[in-house]
Amino acid sequence: MKILIFLMMFFTLVLVTNGINNLVETTCKNTPNYDLCVKTFSLDKRSEKAGDIKTLALIMVDAIKSKANQAFSIISKLRHSNPPQAWIHPLKECAFSYKVILTASIPEAIEALTKGNPKFAEDAMVGTSGDAQECENNFKSKSLQLTKLNIDVHNLSDINRAIIRNLL
Repeated sequence: MKILIFLMMFFTLVLVTNGINNLVETTCKNTPNYDLCVKTFSLDKRSEKAGDIKTLALIMVDAIKSKANQAFSIISKLRHSNPPQAWIHPLKECAFSYKVILTASIPEAIEALTKGNPKFAEDAMVGTSGDAQECENNFKSKSLQLTKLNIDVHNLSDINRAIIRNLL
């Protein structure tokens, strides 16, 4: 009897997990970077229990916010480390770009998704992607660590825009 109960619980778990993975896989297939999308969701345990696209979009916003915070931290450290003269203006521009991402775009996306207004969330992701790209264009690979984060924020924002478009 215990074996039967265990088997029933196991098969139920397998079915639920496959359904959730299917949501992530199906959602990620409709994005510009399937591998990065799946990898990002696999790093967040909340994805296993996500039952809808809105939840996945909010999880992706959190991933973008984490990368943006890392980028802003690197920019701040570089700005306060007596950087070369050629870095001062690009760092100032990048600091502004990431401040906009963290104080305007990310909160706008969260609020829009929470309140059921995906168009504003999509607009916020477009802005985030553009701001990260602008930082990269201004800074032009003067810091490989910052370049990777700029690319990650840009790519994750583009992925999330595609995810959010499913809600329109």
